[in-house]
Amino acid sequence: MKLRNLSCSGALFPLGLTLGLAATAHADQFIGFAQPGVPGSWAVESFPVINRTAEDDVRAGSNTVLAYFTETGFTGTHRDQFEFWVGAVPGYSSTDGGGSDNGWGIASPNIGIEYYYNVIEPTKPYASSDYVTFWTSPTLMVEFPNGNHDVDGFGAGFNRYAYSLSLANYLQIGKFAVTFTPAGIYYAEKDRNTTDFGEGDPKHLRGGVSLWLGDIAAGYLVTDTLWLGVHHVYNINNRTASDFEESREGKVGPSMTYTGWAKEGIYVSANLNFDYYHTDNLPYSNSLTMALVKSF
Repeated sequence: MKLRNLSCSGALFPLGLTLGLAATAHADQFIGFAQPGVPGSWAVESFPVINRTAEDDVRAGSNTVLAYFTETGFTGTHRDQFEFWVGAVPGYSSTDGGGSDNGWGIASPNIGIEYYYNVIEPTKPYASSDYVTFWTSPTLMVEFPNGNHDVDGFGAGFNRYAYSLSLANYLQIGKFAVTFTPAGIYYAEKDRNTTDFGEGDPKHLRGGVSLWLGDIAAGYLVTDTLWLGVHHVYNINNRTASDFEESREGKVGPSMTYTGWAKEGIYVSANLNFDYYHTDNLPYSNSLTMALVKSF
């Protein structure tokens, strides 16, 4: 049975549940990402996501992590590097109808590892016409049960394990740069909580496999510290092995990265995403996503 607009005790299931709760800790790509951090450094990284639907439902959350960047990787040089992190997603949900679905919560406690490798090392000065560099960075993340037994509100439905795997890449030629993930895969196990549909047989619902495709942030260095460009992503939610109905959405919009505070170890990126396509079982929505990084 695929879930869509199911009601329990006379109340409509919250949007997060009907979507199968896909990839809450997954963030957009941003211009300049998929590059290594300062060798041997720590960083606090926060990835806010604010999503508003045409029905005036709002979900705002931020996967906030403490990360460590190793001095070197497999090569024993600065050509490669590992990043390890631990984090969680505090957030807030608000529905137009109000009620118990409004409020704060925590979803997706997570750990992760990302490996950075410089496939093409630059030989010319940064941002000169002959400057070329290419990095690739496979990423693995594991989410843990959050212990939430509620049936609605932010964090409901995340009392389960989930896993994501992706391959990010960064290419810069002169003052043009693109960070792109051709494809990423996300698998959510069955929720430890049961959901009763009034049939006397409570179910442990499974999110199953979701995908994100064409996650691209491309831009141009318009000043020494400001990148401007465009972002795109296409999401396929609950594609297979899921108790939820499949849904799809494509988003596109302007993107920026600011590096003017690099000496203080602060980096800021943002995407404003507009919904150019969605299946009938999703409402139209727009979102603001950001990356706020402070290294030490």
